Amino acid sequence: MSVILAFADPTEEVLSHGLFRIGPMTVNNHMIMALVAAVLMLLIFPRLFGRPDPAAPSGMKNFFEAILEFMRNEVFRPALKEYTDQFVPFLWTMFFFILFCNVLGCIPFATVFELITGGRVQYLGGAATGSITTTAVLALCAFFFIHFNGVGMVARALMDGTYGQHGPHEEHASSGHPPHARAPASPVKAIVLAIPLYLWNFAPHPFKPLPGESKWKWAADLPMFALLLFLELIGALIKPFALCMRLFANMIAGHIVLAVLIGLIVSVPSVLGQLAVGLPLALLDLGVQILEIFVAFLHAYIFTFLTTLFLASAVAPEH
Repeated sequence: MSVILAFADPTEEVLSHGLFRIGPMTVNNHMIMALVAAVLMLLIFPRLFGRPDPAAPSGMKNFFEAILEFMRNEVFRPALKEYTDQFVPFLWTMFFFILFCNVLGCIPFATVFELITGGRVQYLGGAATGSITTTAVLALCAFFFIHFNGVGMVARALMDGTYGQHGPHEEHASSGHPPHARAPASPVKAIVLAIPLYLWNFAPHPFKPLPGESKWKWAADLPMFALLLFLELIGALIKPFALCMRLFANMIAGHIVLAVLIGLIVSVPSVLGQLAVGLPLALLDLGVQILEIFVAFLHAYIFTFLTTLFLASAVAPEH
């Protein structure tokens, strides 16, 4: 039945299929797989890293620790600098949730359950990230996390009295901060000023007058800043959309290709013809499945890496 279904419509392999209802909500296979990924994370990581262990890691702990350290030191730290440890829990969680969803989608649970139950249980499997709803929620989480923390950094700097100040390794001229008082602001004042100041720094000021220069340069700077701010705001909306669509499209592509390859075997009328076509296609199918596992890791990395870059531009634009 699965083979015939794949031949009839390859997209059946990647579509969401309702399994049962809980009140007004229909629970589909992608929701189940997202829950499975979350439960696996809750079972694996507290057990492996729940308490300090001075012994050298081995086995599964060594595998996950190598990934965690690589992501923290080679991906997050170069972009986030001193803010790395503040945001690494969110970025680690996002990376492994996407990775678990992707890898679970490479395992043919639906076919196994269908064969075991004689066709009574269908579609119980698939990649949760093969649903645009899942990838859209992930992109929205990244979007709000990025800009919430960007505004929060400005508010915290205002309350500390450090807004606009730079360390010795940072360039003063690149920040675009407006003139401001260095006195610490009250929490209410900091919250009120944080959003407009965040937007003030959201786009560059190409003609901003430096100390001692003519104030007439603001006449050229402000119109150009308004145009650049408009483009940056459009870009801020496009970025999560691109994250959503990139992950979704790449996770469904491999499953559709596999379904089409199976369909090519079924389309041959004779048994001998199916064997002749099926043997090379089986090898090709195996190659595609191996490629899918690589893609599962790659796109979890890409989604998290781009989120890190967008976050760094929001919380540490001076770097």
